[in-house]
Amino acid sequence: MTMNVLICGLGLIGASLAKTLKKNTEHTVLGWNRTPSVTEKALRDGTIDRTGELEELMGEADITFVNFYPEAIVPFILEHKDCFKKDSIVTDSCGIKTKICEEMKAQKGLKFYFIGAHPMAGREVSGYDNALDNLFDNASFICTPAQDIPRNKTDALVGLAQDMGFARTVVTTPEHHDEMIAFTSQIAHVLACSYVLSPLAPMHAGYSAGSYRDVSRVARINAEMWTELFLDNKEPLVREIDDLVSNLMRFKYNIVNGDGEALTALMKEGNRIKEEIG
Repeated sequence: MTMNVLICGLGLIGASLAKTLKKNTEHTVLGWNRTPSVTEKALRDGTIDRTGELEELMGEADITFVNFYPEAIVPFILEHKDCFKKDSIVTDSCGIKTKICEEMKAQKGLKFYFIGAHPMAGREVSGYDNALDNLFDNASFICTPAQDIPRNKTDALVGLAQDMGFARTVVTTPEHHDEMIAFTSQIAHVLACSYVLSPLAPMHAGYSAGSYRDVSRVARINAEMWTELFLDNKEPLVREIDDLVSNLMRFKYNIVNGDGEALTALMKEGNRIKEEIG
């Protein structure tokens, strides 16, 4: 069954979702962006099938993706809560879920079903012009439905992700999503930014190779967006930072004390874990 899928926000993630839908499915892709020129370009490019007044698009959409910075998502949905199609699915693409899902769960009398989602992919660049129709190849699509969401609604969103070509779909709680993302994504960005803050970083040319590139890559960061993500996921992220600092101090202690045996054991333990988990 073909559906109308509305993409609100045609930046990197939103436009990549639209391009992927166009490439891999038969669904009709509706699009809207706060900057009209972006919407017009998406229409000319064939990234979306149709645009129009936002309220009218919402009334036609079977599934709506909201693709904004974390703090803008819930206010946008609530501002337009009476415009969404009855019994439709409204979702997002934000990298944190607990805060958003709790705020939406507290709302009563909504005529649509909100299901938090996170298509796990990105680039070091942003904006419509950097969107790709293969950004989500080999990527995971995570859903975090509230307990009272009907199973068929979650199945519909998961099925759409599978039709789009996501390699893995995961259904979990917002809390588990956020503690895992603190480890798999957010701490890596904290580490990369901390690493390039070294006074030696500007002199790396001629001395750096794969290790420098691997560790520093995600320091290319949208600082405003990631600030919101970090603060909205404060507790899980702080736990990961504490663990990282503790492990760094173990290395420092063994190096300062010239304890080669303990240092070797520590690195062997890290190697063993990496070999086991991939």
